[in-house]
Amino acid sequence: MSDSLDAAASETADQEVLRRRGKGEAYARISRHMGFDRSADAQTAFVRALGRLPAPEADRIRVEETSRLDRLAEQIRGDAERNDIDRARRLATIERLRTRINQPT
Repeated sequence: MSDSLDAAASETADQEVLRRRGKGEAYARISRHMGFDRSADAQTAFVRALGRLPAPEADRIRVEETSRLDRLAEQIRGDAERNDIDRARRLATIERLRTRINQPT
């Protein structure tokens, strides 16, 4: 496949990740659906897609995603079933995601 076809396929996949995440789908589920090896691959596609958007739209999506991450962090903090190490690991992952989506592209 040529580089331009690869780029077009990647952009299409990135847009699909952005659409699914906008509907509230978890990165792990998106990854499984799209055949990615890891949920981090869906997160990377989301960030790439975000970088292609006009600034006002990207800012709106960043606010939505930050809100989603805030709710997830609250759920994790309140989950008495998790041990402190697991809770800390999950919260650190959320912070990395928050940092990635808010970096200038």
